[in-house]
Amino acid sequence: MSRLAPVRATLRPLDLAQHLFEVELSIPGEALQVGAAVAMAAWTPGSYLVRDYARFVDRVRRVEGRGEQPLEKLDKQRWQLPASKGGLTLRYRVYGNDLTVRTNHVDATHAQIIPAATFLYLEGQPDRPYEIRFEGFPAGWKVASSLPLKQGAYLAEDLDTLIDSPFELGTFRSQRFRSGGTAFELAFTGAHNGDEGRIAAATQKIVEAAGAIFGGFPFKRYVFLFTFTPKLRGGLEHRDCTSLLADSHAFDKPEGYYSLYQLVAHEFFHAWNVKRLHDPVLGPFDYSRENPTKMLWFHEGLTSYMEHVIVLRAGVVPWSHTSKELARCWSEQTQRPGRLEQSLEESSWDAWIRLYKAHEFSPNSSVSYYDKGEMVAWLMDAALREGSRGKAGLPELFSLLWARHGENGLRDGDVRKAFQELSGKAPGPFWNAYISGRAELDGDLLTRAFGMKLEAQSAWDKLSSEEREDPAAARRARAWTGLVMAPQGATILNVIPDSPAAAAGLSYGMEILAVDGWRTTTAAEVQRGLAEPGPGGQVQVLAADRGRVFETAVDVIESPERSHRLAPDVRAGLGQRSAFTAAYGQSWPGPLKRGGRR
Repeated sequence: MSRLAPVRATLRPLDLAQHLFEVELSIPGEALQVGAAVAMAAWTPGSYLVRDYARFVDRVRRVEGRGEQPLEKLDKQRWQLPASKGGLTLRYRVYGNDLTVRTNHVDATHAQIIPAATFLYLEGQPDRPYEIRFEGFPAGWKVASSLPLKQGAYLAEDLDTLIDSPFELGTFRSQRFRSGGTAFELAFTGAHNGDEGRIAAATQKIVEAAGAIFGGFPFKRYVFLFTFTPKLRGGLEHRDCTSLLADSHAFDKPEGYYSLYQLVAHEFFHAWNVKRLHDPVLGPFDYSRENPTKMLWFHEGLTSYMEHVIVLRAGVVPWSHTSKELARCWSEQTQRPGRLEQSLEESSWDAWIRLYKAHEFSPNSSVSYYDKGEMVAWLMDAALREGSRGKAGLPELFSLLWARHGENGLRDGDVRKAFQELSGKAPGPFWNAYISGRAELDGDLLTRAFGMKLEAQSAWDKLSSEEREDPAAARRARAWTGLVMAPQGATILNVIPDSPAAAAGLSYGMEILAVDGWRTTTAAEVQRGLAEPGPGGQVQVLAADRGRVFETAVDVIESPERSHRLAPDVRAGLGQRSAFTAAYGQSWPGPLKRGGRR
């Protein structure tokens, strides 16, 4: 325990309806012997974007008796404190009206407090502890936090612990369970159409499936903060808790539960991968600026795949759903033009300026270390299974890395070494193709390892038997121009490079007014008009660009786009079927052979 005197913070509501609260900081004199600077974090771990949280803070004052004095501001997020042997007190106002897992949201129903967006911290004193208190909030409100509570204060042993410990205040509902000597708490905020008992039971199965990979839990207490609100979804990992945001109306179908379970599995797996087992760059942190790493493909992409492994092993999501999810992601990544432009390492490094600041051309010039990383993780699992004859996969890779490195820092070379030990293969070719390189994803590896094959399907393959007998329907299904329309209106969202639409001079943000003389006001009307001539045809497009109208001819060609379906390979042998079961904890999904065996 730190012997340093703590900073004592008190939060009070100012006007909850207007999303305003006050923070008071009492800073001890030992921290101010020669003065100091306080700063607001520019970002929060797990979300790799400079968010400039100081923009939500104002009225930063030093309390003197009954009066207050403004502090000198040094830059956009730092304030100067004078030397003071007796310590001093600061007060400031915070605005919180952004309901995400990365930002504060306070109103008359609850308060979600994200420490990075709330607490000024002392620069150069990362080991100083903090004590957090709440005063004046509505009667009946409770507090959910992973921090220990002692004599009315929540205790954070240092700055990193404080930043990594969100709070939920309100009249939330609670569920609890124990597993492996660890206490788990679930706080549910917001109305929804789901069954919280069902969610809690599935969460227990998920944490136990994840814990089995690592031989137990690296904490004695863990908190899940569930918040339900319409049309939103998100999660953010922390060392001993996680924040989860789900759609209030998603649970009228099983898929709503499946989506939430995947989110739970993803964020909980981060308790190991990135919160403890991580690139040394990712902790302790510099909260004032970007902390770039080339390993987000490992920390996020592999976690995106492991969420599927965990929910399957837990038995809370069926393979029929997971197979569709994997095939959908494969289709998106194998058709994304940016796959040929940016590697996973480059995507990881540039997360701060590219993934989180996407623009119209981003699909054509970049990939996501989440989504492509998930597909590369699938291939890595397959490569490990193939090399080890089904004995080892990604779960065993993580188990080995955890046993060997724990919280002592993890580097790319460590992952390569473990990959080679488990697979018997030199890691260079895999890394050069998929991690530092831009090779096309190889679905044959999945077939060799798991006995599952990705079947490519064109738009006309999906036509009904009646539609296939209609020459016009078949013609339109084959048509393609490379124009991607926005969901609303008739505005261009993207133009695929080297496509007929690109050759015709069409570009992002233009509005398609008419196709072959027919007025178009929706994306569906545009695409219907473009498809009408079929491959080999041509259409006249009337478009508007920044207020000026022009006409251009667009050729129509046969569509190169393919979606995929994941299906069992009837030729799969016993080794492949066993590898599938070892990976996912479920029977191979292919047809039964004679004698009742798969």
